Amino acid sequence: MKSANDSNGKKTKDDMLPERLNFDAIVFCGCTMKEMQRLVMTSFFGSLFVFGFLAKAFIGMFLLGVAIAFPATVFFTWMGALFLQRLKQGKPKGYLKQSWRLLLERRGILPSPFTNRTGKWSIGRWL
Repeated sequence: MKSANDSNGKKTKDDMLPERLNFDAIVFCGCTMKEMQRLVMTSFFGSLFVFGFLAKAFIGMFLLGVAIAFPATVFFTWMGALFLQRLKQGKPKGYLKQSWRLLLERRGILPSPFTNRTGKWSIGRWL
């Protein structure tokens, strides 16, 4: 935070001004609420699928796999948040999301909302 000092060197009320006004709030391990929701949903359905069907295949009890999936979701969400924190470290806001969208465009999976063109640009009129 910026520290605003008056003429006597005392701190003023400007200390309470937020610096991140137009950004999403950080909730856990450097992740925003949307990122945490996606991490929780991905880890829950992934662990439900894996543990549920492994339990069904080996011991014939799908619900035991479901019971194991709940604590596993907490663990996988925590590990995913730590992984995202490492990826985002030292990079500007939105960098990871933008690079992910550009990667998906290069692979032909999703169109990118960004203008990504090299070459000469024409203004569309002649003198």
